[in-house]
This record gives sequence, C-alpha cells and structure tokens, in this order.
Amino acid sequence: MLKRILLIIIVLAVGMNLTVCCKTRDNGLRYEITGENTVKVEKAKDNLPKGKVVIPSQVKLDGKTYTVTAIGSWGFFGCKDITEVVIPNTITDIDIWAFTNCEKIAKIDIPSTVTHIGYSAFEGCSSLTSITIPSSIKMIDERLCKECDNLTTINLPPTITSIGMSAFSECKKLETIVLPDAVTTIGAYAFAYNDALKYVGLPASLRSIGHEAFSCCQSLTTMDIPEGTTQLGYNAFNYCKALESITLPSTLTYINGNPFSSCRALKEINVRQGEHSLISIDGIIFSNDMTKLITCPPSHNCGNYTVPASVKEIMPYAFYDCSKLTGITMTNVERIGESAFHGTNISTLNLGNKLKSIEKAAFYSCNELSEVFLPDSVQHLGMNAFDFCHKLLKVSLAEKLTKNEDEFNNTVFQFNSKDLKFIVRKDDGTTETLSFDQVPVVHFPER
Repeated sequence: MLKRILLIIIVLAVGMNLTVCCKTRDNGLRYEITGENTVKVEKAKDNLPKGKVVIPSQVKLDGKTYTVTAIGSWGFFGCKDITEVVIPNTITDIDIWAFTNCEKIAKIDIPSTVTHIGYSAFEGCSSLTSITIPSSIKMIDERLCKECDNLTTINLPPTITSIGMSAFSECKKLETIVLPDAVTTIGAYAFAYNDALKYVGLPASLRSIGHEAFSCCQSLTTMDIPEGTTQLGYNAFNYCKALESITLPSTLTYINGNPFSSCRALKEINVRQGEHSLISIDGIIFSNDMTKLITCPPSHNCGNYTVPASVKEIMPYAFYDCSKLTGITMTNVERIGESAFHGTNISTLNLGNKLKSIEKAAFYSCNELSEVFLPDSVQHLGMNAFDFCHKLLKVSLAEKLTKNEDEFNNTVFQFNSKDLKFIVRKDDGTTETLSFDQVPVVHFPER
C-alpha cells in the first residue's frame, strides 16, 4: 500500500513538473514547459530584456532539450527597452498582449510557422514602421497593431478573411491599405482615427463593414465599397471631414444609422446599377421600394426639401448634421427615427397628417426652428425630441399628448426658450394657450 502511495506521489510530481517547471536565463528570458518536449518563452520579471532579443529555437532545462514553440500571453508586455526581436521558425503561437507597449521595437519578423497571433499582440509598439503577416494566419485579431504610431506599411497575405475590431486603429502615419482578396469582414473601429489614411483598397469578397470602421480618417476623400457588400455599420465613416464622394454597392441591404454623420464635405452618395436594395435620388439614399429615406450627405444642398410621398419612415440619423437643410415637408411619413434631423437648420416644418412617432432626439438642436405643429396622428414623442431648440416659441399639439407622461415627459422640450408657449388643441375644438410651466404632467427642471 505504501509503495502504491509513493508511486502516485511520484506520478503527480512528474505531472506538475511538466506544467510549472521554469528557468530564467541571463538574457532576461523565462521558459515554461507546455508539453513533453515544448516550452513557451516570456520575459523574466526580475531581469527585463533589452536591445535586440533573439529567441532561441531550443533550450535546455535540467539537462533536457525543449523546443520553443510559443511566446506566452503578456510575454514581453511593457518591455520598453527592446529594440528588435528575432523569432525562430519553431514558434507557432504568439499569444495575447505578447509585445504590447514595447515602445522601441522598430523591427519584428514573424516566421511562416506562426499560425496564431493573439489579441493586442503588437498594440502600442509606437516605433514599429512595418509589419508583414505570414500566410499561415487566417484572421487579424482585435487590436493587433492599435496605436502603432509610426506604422506605414502593412503587408497582409491572401489568406486573411477578416480584420478584427480596432486591429489597425490609431496608426497615425498609415497612408495606404489594400486588403487581400479573401477578406469578408472589417470589424468595428478597424482603421479608425488614422489621420493620414488616404487610400483604402477593398476586395470584391467584402461583405460587412463594422461600426466606426473608418471613423475620423481625416484624409480620406473618396471611397468605393465593392459590389457584394451587404452591411454597413453605424458611423462607419463618421467625422471623415475630407470625404467628398462615396459609391455604395447595389447589394447593400443593411445600413445601421447614418454611416456618414459629420462628413461635412460629403456632397454625393452614389449607388451602383444592379438589383438595387437601395436607390440614390439626387444623392439621397432610399430603400428600393422608396418607403424609407435612409441617409442624406451632410453637405447636400437640401434647402427646403420635400420628402417623396411614398416615404413612410425617415431612418435614424438620416439628415444628421445637414446644415444646408432649411425646411422639411412630408405627407405620408409615419415615423421619424432617432436624431433624424439633429443639428439641421430647418426653420419651417410640415409634418403632414400621418405621422405617428417622433423618436428620441429627432429634432435635437434645431436652432432655427421657431414653430412646430404636431398633427393629431402623433402618438409618441421620444425623449429630447425637440430639446435644445433655442428659438422655439410655439408648439401646437393635441390635448391627449399632454395627458400621457410616458409620451410627453420632462425632456421632450427641455432647455428651450423660456418664452415657449403650448397651443393645446382640445377635443371640443377649442384651444388653450399654456406657458412653459403650465402644461399638465410636464415637470421641467429648474433652469
């Protein structure tokens, strides 16, 4: 019995030794056994590596030779004095945060044996000027090269199928990127805040562009989104201040919000010929059946715009920040989406008699609007729907709206002129004029 117990203890000790045995070498590297003949490498906590780091392909621990196959998670995180890394062709895995914030690394060669590069592996490597991803990699993980301030060259292999969230965001000197023919997905913020980015080559394989994927790319002037792309995320090109024109594919079936908000130079949005899911009329985008008005270029010379009679819904952010929109007339619109007219200069507003719902912040900060007539058909007013309309002096509305706190709450007309008057239309055909603080159930905060 005692021999059996001793045997079990020995077996357990060997098993434990397999996973936790570590050694530190003079060059600041530490190794951890990961398999019978393999180890991963990382920095030594008490002796951080500096200068040029050469990772060996093999290492001896307690007289036994192991192959170095991985760079561990957080492996060289924050090693600010490393200037170059030589990775042997025995490495197959570069784990998460492997070289994050290694600010002085100017050169790193990734061997073709590497099949996985983890989340944020090179984030904050601000001295890195170029990176070549081997063809053994199939996808670019999230934040891979985020905040690589001096990165100017990205070489991606034809095997790449997706670009992860924030993968190359805040790469301030990146001017050009051409994505491989197999890429189908560009993640959220993938190339956001790249001030110098002037050209983006998108492949025919592309199907989806995530939200804010190219947000705040200040040097982009044109974009051509290829046929086959079906989804375009909200604010995909938000604050691309130099963007003047963009071409959308006929295959686009889903636009989330306004992908071009605050693109104040954008004058035209074109849609390719084809079996349209979208239609462009005078640069304004509609659904194929003309029942939805989807988006208008912020720099479009809208003036006093009449919404086509077929339109029943104005989509969220549709005219967001369209400073040249001075008036709007609609006849059959039933719903106005969130922030649809946010920040426009409309001074005249004709809502028709079919409108049922005005969503959150729909007319927020419309500073030229002085009078609003809400038709009897209106059943819902979203929060902040007419908030910060500083010149608004008169609102005509049905009495039923003032009796419903859920639909007429204390934010709908918040922070407008103190001289704002409500003309309440009663069921018996008479009207009553109420001051800002007299409208029933509307409890405005003190100003």
